[in-house]
Amino acid sequence: MRHWQYFGNEIGQFIEVARRMVEYQLDGKYTLLADKLTIFSEKVLVAYEGHSSSIPEVYRIVIPRILYAMYCLRNKRGMIHKSHIDPNKMDASVLLGNTKWVLAEFFRQASTLSFEETEATIDSIMCRETSVIWDTGSALRILDTKMTAKDKVLCLLYIKDGQSASELQSNIEYKNTSNFRRILNALHNEKLIEFSNEKCMLSPIGIQKVEMLLGSY
Repeated sequence: MRHWQYFGNEIGQFIEVARRMVEYQLDGKYTLLADKLTIFSEKVLVAYEGHSSSIPEVYRIVIPRILYAMYCLRNKRGMIHKSHIDPNKMDASVLLGNTKWVLAEFFRQASTLSFEETEATIDSIMCRETSVIWDTGSALRILDTKMTAKDKVLCLLYIKDGQSASELQSNIEYKNTSNFRRILNALHNEKLIEFSNEKCMLSPIGIQKVEMLLGSY
């Protein structure tokens, strides 16, 4: 993402939608998309907080305050104001992290899925963004052509854990199935992944390794 200032427009839209979701949790109704929200201010935060204590604090206090901080960062910094030192990239990083957290928390609170399914979805929301992995919509591709097959597998599992052996092989476009399975077995023996029943999952040390790897991009 190079045009960081444009990211601010997307964040503004997310904040507006998220505020409506908060309204719905607090009042059972929300401002229609066709209608303007009130200006986001500390008064609004006080009004949210003043709702019945039977409503979880995450809707009355936590999410609104995170959204307000995002609103201020988006409106009062370089994304719409020029500065001699451009803060857009670092601001975008903070805003993206907060956006992921708010979205994941909304999902966590509302989920009727199993524990495992809910956790997997939250992990997919919170996964780290990296320029080396490209989601084409139908496949995940590693853009670093010099990366080893082992590291490619780890990176792909970091973005989407629980992939099958055949899915991973297809995603990294590895032609020799026998050799690829040897790679998966080696990763399993090194305790970097769990490879069983044709499914692959990252281990804790596998996560550590791939986070160090992705940190260089």
